Amino acid sequence: MTRKLRLLPSPAVLGIFSLGMMTVSLVGTGLASAASISFIENPAGIAPIVVNTDIVGATIETSLESASLSVGNVIGPSTLIEAKALIQPGSMLMEGGGMGVSDILELFTFLSATEATVGFQALFQSDNENGLPTPGNLTPPDIVETGTLQVVLSTSVTLPGTGPVGLTVSAQSDRDANIPEPSTLALISASLIGLGIIR
Repeated sequence: MTRKLRLLPSPAVLGIFSLGMMTVSLVGTGLASAASISFIENPAGIAPIVVNTDIVGATIETSLESASLSVGNVIGPSTLIEAKALIQPGSMLMEGGGMGVSDILELFTFLSATEATVGFQALFQSDNENGLPTPGNLTPPDIVETGTLQVVLSTSVTLPGTGPVGLTVSAQSDRDANIPEPSTLALISASLIGLGIIR
């Protein structure tokens, strides 16, 4: 009579295997739960805005003063998720025409008739050195531009085909930090000419 001998893994081996499977599943969950978008303006305003993202399947459109990132079906009625203003206060600065709001970021979601998320869109609009009209749907606080890449907002959105994710949106403005407005330059020039005449 032949006996078959069955070897069973020890509890320690089973524990290590279970821990490994848990680590794999946690890593998979972590990768799917975060996303990022960045909008980078050309400092000289001579090239389209650059858009970077880790969202798979995103469609990007850019121009000198605006950019959009879309995922899924973005045709039809939409709901505004959040809107942020980038500001550069102070009349000595050309950006925003000295009126403040120079860039606006808006996030939209598109739903089906059954309330399922079928589309997502991020829109970034820059001014043309004359400022932008301030919409009434902005989420405070406004973001003061630094001219470097900075986080504009961190929020949670639902992406079609992915589900809920933590989204971080950054932007780098074309801030003219040290360029006075033409009227200010004219005033400074007149003052210098006047001082020269007096001297």
